[in-house]
This record gives sequence, structure tokens and C-alpha cells, in this order.
Amino acid sequence: MSESSNHRTPSTYTTHERIPFWRDGRVLGVLAQILFVLVVGTAIYWFISNVAANLGRLGNQQFVCLYGTNESWSYRCAFDYLSSEAQFDISESIIPYTTSDSYWRVILVGLLNTVKVSVVGIIFATFLGTVTGIARLSRNWLVRNIAKTYIDIIRNTPLLLQLFFLYFVVLLLELPAVGSALQPFGLPIYISQRGVNFPNVVTLSAFAVWFAFVILGLIQAQFLWMYLGTREEKTGKTSNRTLWCVLSFLMVATIGWLVASSTAHNEGFLVARAERVREFADLKPMMERRLGVENLDLLPEYLDNEQISAEDVAAGALVVCSLEGSASETNLTVQLRTAGIPYEVNRFERPDQAIEAYGSEETACDIFVAPKATLAAERDVLENGANHLIVSVRETPARWAMPALEGFNFVGGGRMSLEFTALLVGLVVYTAAFIAEIVRAGILSVSKGQSEAARALGLSEGQRLRLIVLPQALRVIIPPLTSQYLNLTKNSSLALAVAYPDLWRVMSIIGNQSGRSIQPIILTALTYLTFSIVISLFLNWYNKRIQLVER
Repeated sequence: MSESSNHRTPSTYTTHERIPFWRDGRVLGVLAQILFVLVVGTAIYWFISNVAANLGRLGNQQFVCLYGTNESWSYRCAFDYLSSEAQFDISESIIPYTTSDSYWRVILVGLLNTVKVSVVGIIFATFLGTVTGIARLSRNWLVRNIAKTYIDIIRNTPLLLQLFFLYFVVLLLELPAVGSALQPFGLPIYISQRGVNFPNVVTLSAFAVWFAFVILGLIQAQFLWMYLGTREEKTGKTSNRTLWCVLSFLMVATIGWLVASSTAHNEGFLVARAERVREFADLKPMMERRLGVENLDLLPEYLDNEQISAEDVAAGALVVCSLEGSASETNLTVQLRTAGIPYEVNRFERPDQAIEAYGSEETACDIFVAPKATLAAERDVLENGANHLIVSVRETPARWAMPALEGFNFVGGGRMSLEFTALLVGLVVYTAAFIAEIVRAGILSVSKGQSEAARALGLSEGQRLRLIVLPQALRVIIPPLTSQYLNLTKNSSLALAVAYPDLWRVMSIIGNQSGRSIQPIILTALTYLTFSIVISLFLNWYNKRIQLVER
């Protein structure tokens, strides 16, 4: 072959062929994105057009203006009807509620009920799930398998089925009537078909002063903690910072309690001047004269010796007029029981009803207990107001209100309805099973060398978990724990199954009663979305704080 045939000029090379656009990956990617945007835009346009058309047809029913004519309607009037009277009752409410309140008030009641069951449920589910997760890794065969069985059964059973079983089978059928309520371990806790009654803390007007001292105690305990820590770094000598900070806080809180109790004079009772009662201590001689005994402190002995009958004591008991749920009643009755004075209480919804009963001879209330401002205002209603005296009653920042059986129900103390109890127990037991597995996985993610080092240092198993393992496991536990908290909050909407008046239930009632279905659904969706965002933001913030900072 000749030399000229082996060397070709540049013009003899074949040119590079262009790839057709239907085979060009970059072009196809751009076209696919354009097509996706068009499809999504068309779907959104169709959805909005369809919703607008349907809303237009429903305008006369869904968007009637509350302050216009029957024919006037506008999208701006969508939520006007929520200012109307609700006209239906709610079985359980944190805040005062009557049937004459507006739909907005009903929504607030349902919202607070949902927040209550969600917050309490998250706290108890976290505790139960953590304990169960640790028990799942126990060396004890029985403890480990009990935890495993509980997790396997609960996780693989629908929550709705568990709620039905718990409410209709366990609580409604198995719990006793009010008269024979269960009292576990002899504690002042009563479980019956009416719910769970338990002691409750009631705050009085002096609580605000004491709470200010509590805040002050927390602040100075924080400063003391930092001061002792700085001194330890400088001197190298350790000090029990926890003990000193707790003692300093308790000292400030105790001083605040004494100051608040001695400076508050807002509680009292109204009594006729003819009874010769000028202070609380005078009630005791009055009752001794009435019952015909020399010493009221010996009343139990008089009853045992049959010197006086129980019927005579009941007939001569001090009759107290009070308002329902009044902290003044709790403050007075605690001191009456301490003094050994027999009493009975007549409760009324409004002060005017209570003062009317106090002034009438039929009811014959001996005293009317309430804040002094209320007593002073109501005394002017009496025909001879000057013949009645307001007597001061010692008050403390808070009192324990104990439940007591009166008639066919318990009064005083706190109460959890059967519906709330069923929903709370169901949510806690169900969610804790999932949290237990998250805690177990978090503990297993910590290397064994950490535990071996802790044991080598002589730490107990409790110290090893609390100081070494769990703080490191939190980095793995917190992210999936967020989902479980969100699930518990959203699962609270199953309260409809046990007739607990949460947000979803009251929204359903509003929709059925008013004939407006769109607005309640929108408000419910926005509310649960807000719950989810708040919980996620808080746990994400906490997760960032506990993450290890790597260099």
C-alpha cells in the first residue's frame, strides 16, 4: 500500500453524527419535567374548578351571611355561623361551658380536651414505653418475655378494637357501681362506673404570691448550680451540687408558703351575728352548744358510748352553703375536718342562688363560704345585711381536695370520666408498645464497650443506664419517637368510638347540627396540622441539642 493511501487529509474524516432528540437523555429529562408540570397544573386547575363549582352550588346553604338577608351569601361569610348558639351539651369540659355558648366556644372545648388527652398520653406513654423497652432487654427471663408478649399483642391489634374492648367490655361491664367503688391499696382513689375520682390540688388567691417565690427559688438554684460548678473547676474539690440546689429551692419555697399564707386574707364565710361567731375558732363552741357536748374533740367517744346518736350529730351538723367547684369550700372543709366539726354542704351554681338559700329558713344554711368580695356583694341583697358578719378564714396557697361519696356520686377532688379513662389508657398502652421497640433499638445501638467501661468503673445497672447508655441512645430514639408522638395525637380522633368529646367529635356534631360540612373539616385539618408542626419543631430542636458535635 502506498504512503499516500495510509495518510488521509482532515477533510477525509467522517463528521460526528448528532444524536436525535428522542434519544438524547438531557432533552428527554427536560421534556419529562415539562410534561409533569403540565399534568400537575392541569390536575390542580381541575380540582380548584371543581371545588369552586361545587361551592357555588352550595352557596345558599354553606355560606349564608349571619347578618344579611336569607338570600345573601358570600365566601367571606363561610364561618359566620360559628358565632351562633351551639344549643347542645358537652359531657366533659375543662373550661366553663353552657348550651347558650357559641360554636366557637364548642370548638375551644373540643380543642382543649384533645390537648389534654394528647399531653397526658404522651407523658405516660413515654414512661411506660421506656420501662418496657428496658425490660425487653432484661436478663430476667420472666420480665423479658412478659414485655415481649405485651409488645407483640398490642402492636398487632388494631387500636380501634382495643378501645372498643377496653370501654365496652372492661370498664362498663366489670367496674362496680358508685356505692361499692374500688379503692386500690386503700388510697383515696375511687374507681367505678362513673369514672376515676382522685385527690386534686386546689389553688387559692395566695397561690400567685407563692408561685412568685417558686420562680425565684428556681432562679437562685440555677445560679447556685453554676457557682458551685465554677468553684469545683477552680479548687478541684467536688461538692454535692444537686443536694445544695434542692435544699436552697425548698428553703425559698417554704418561706414563700409562709409569707403567702400570712399575708392573704381573701377567704371568709357569712354568718349571723346572733350566732356569736367572730372568728373561725368560735365555730367549735357554737357546735358544742348545739350538740349538747362538753368537748367536741371527744365526739367519737360520745358516739361509741352512745351518749349521743349519729342521727343527732347529723341533724345538728353545720350546714354550709357553697358554690360548685369552689376553692373556698375546700379551704374551709379541710379546717372543719381538722377541728372535728361535723358538717354538710349545699352547693349552688350561682352566688345569687347560694345567698337566697342562706337567707331562707327552709334551707337554713348556717354559713355561706366564698371569697370576701363575693360575700360583701351578696350581703347587700339580704333584708337585714347588717345582722350578718363576714368572718375571715385562714388560707394557704393550695389545698388538697379529697373525693367523698355524697348521695349517689362523689364530690370534691379530681375526676376522670370513663370515656377519658378508656381513651387515655388505650392510647398509652398502644403507643407505648411502639415506643418500647424504639427504646430497645436505641439501647442496642450503644456499643457494648460503653457498658463494659461503666461496669469496670463500679457503676450499678441503674447508673449505667441513666448516665451512660440512655444519653447516647437518645440520638437514635428521638427521630422515630417524633412519629409516635404525632401518631398518638392524631389517634386521639378515635375518641368518637368511646363518646369522648374531643375536637373531631364536637366538629362532627357541629357539622350534623348546622348542615355545614366543609368548614368543620377545614378547621379540623388545620388544627391537626398545627399539632404536628409544633410537636415536630420541638423534637427536632431537642434532637439537635443532644447530637454529638464532631470535629
